[in-house]
Amino acid sequence: MRLAIVYWKCRRELGRQVSLLSLIVSYQQFYPTRRKLIYCSRTVPEIEKALAELKRLMAYRISCAETEEEKEKERNFTGLGLTSRKNLCIHPEVSKEKKGKYARKGRAEPGSVELCDWHENLGKLEAGNLVPPGIWTLADLLQHGRDKVTCPYFTVRRMLPFVDVIIYSFHYLLDPKVAEQVQKKCQKTPSSCSTKLTTSVGPLKLNISLDLLTLDLDNVCIESLSIDLTRPMLDSAARSVGKLSDKIEEVKTKDAAKLQDEYAKLVEGLQEDTSSAEDIGQFHDRPGYVDLIITTTIPGNIRKAEHFVAFLKRFVEYLKTRMRVLHVVAETPLSFLQHLKDITYIERRPLRFCAERLQSLIRTLELNRLDEYSALQKVASFATLVSTYEKGQAQSHSSYG
Repeated sequence: MRLAIVYWKCRRELGRQVSLLSLIVSYQQFYPTRRKLIYCSRTVPEIEKALAELKRLMAYRISCAETEEEKEKERNFTGLGLTSRKNLCIHPEVSKEKKGKYARKGRAEPGSVELCDWHENLGKLEAGNLVPPGIWTLADLLQHGRDKVTCPYFTVRRMLPFVDVIIYSFHYLLDPKVAEQVQKKCQKTPSSCSTKLTTSVGPLKLNISLDLLTLDLDNVCIESLSIDLTRPMLDSAARSVGKLSDKIEEVKTKDAAKLQDEYAKLVEGLQEDTSSAEDIGQFHDRPGYVDLIITTTIPGNIRKAEHFVAFLKRFVEYLKTRMRVLHVVAETPLSFLQHLKDITYIERRPLRFCAERLQSLIRTLELNRLDEYSALQKVASFATLVSTYEKGQAQSHSSYG
């Protein structure tokens, strides 16, 4: 088997997009074990335009098919586009929010949170048949959701293992804070078409990843691995730590077994419930370290809820202290971690699990106002980020902002 790497250069107005789509779709249809085409674009209008071109292309291929069997094969070719919740939400109230809200706001106590009918209706349908085969533009998906009273966003998310083409922003491919859940779905294909992503086109059982906007990739990578923390954010995070502490004490008096069950699971090793994570929404921005989570148990000093909250409090107070400097300071992750250890005795290892441990605690406490903990979530993400990647980063902090 050979690995072919194709370089294609032509002007945008000369039909580069439709030419590449035609080439790759022909490749997919020719080989019996289809590979999934992951097509990266930049904006929602560009995603919609690519889907429209793909739709016209497939209509042309159907018209050119000579036999009914070939026509049926072309009709069964499925392509979808994915964008953020706020762009695909059709809930009459939630869609009016400026910020994206999740279809399910959290596992709260029965009756305290109204479930989304559009989201719940998807559970009544057969997986893989949430939409008929074919190419669906974002407008088509929204209209289908209104007609069938189903959520377009989660329709696409749950159809990822079954589609032949998925078109989305390259943030879903490069940003570790959002890519993991999407890529996990892309790899769970019913056919034997993928084990990992690749930018190559060849006779291997791999996905085809296509990005026509390589000039923007550096900026996306820098943005994806950057977290901005300000004094107001740290103050908000400190308040959130206090709320968590109060909630833990409340749960201890009402249902102490709940915290004990969580502790037992953490002792065995944290295994994330992906179905519930999908429904709740990705509360944490976890920078892609799946293997670490699967093969390593949570450190003992942050397993108990009250110990983890005390850990977070120390870390937040340390960050607030570092923000009081009168000049800009830039340092490497290793330098930052060493200074943190010298001052607070916080080791690197528990920091790596901060985002994951916070998510577990949020689920256990059944908190439904997740927006109130967004600043604390950023702090936990920063802790995980700075302790996971040693090279290619520098932390800078000052009293400004």
